[in-house]
Amino acid sequence: MSTAGCGTACRCCRSETVSIATAPERVQVDGREYTLSASAWRDFQPIAPPDGQPLIVVVKVSPTDAQPLPGGLAIDRVWVVHGKDRWSVKPEPASLRGVTTPTDLETAVRGGPKWGPGIKVDVVARLRQGKKTYLVKATGIEIKRTD
Repeated sequence: MSTAGCGTACRCCRSETVSIATAPERVQVDGREYTLSASAWRDFQPIAPPDGQPLIVVVKVSPTDAQPLPGGLAIDRVWVVHGKDRWSVKPEPASLRGVTTPTDLETAVRGGPKWGPGIKVDVVARLRQGKKTYLVKATGIEIKRTD
């Protein structure tokens, strides 16, 4: 289900009203705008299995105003979408808050499918602040290869 009015910066605060497919590339939380960036790769170094290691994705949420993050904001779910295929994962409890700087929230998820490398995927993160949730998306993320 999609909420009417979701455009440049979605003001929706219920992830149930915005589907993964229609998640916005910018989201507003408490009147501030945030974007998502991501990097994805698979490891093919000599110690890896012949078909490579599973997908690893690092996601970073940043406010567009470069001001400090509000308290209690966390990434609690990540989806990686390739066509009709989806991988959904909850960051491990130890990394639920992820790595934070005053202006960024970052976490990694591991153990994904063996898609790519060289293909592009969309990455969606669910942000949680208290009982409110928000979706934000990064599109066209290329799965890289490490050798």
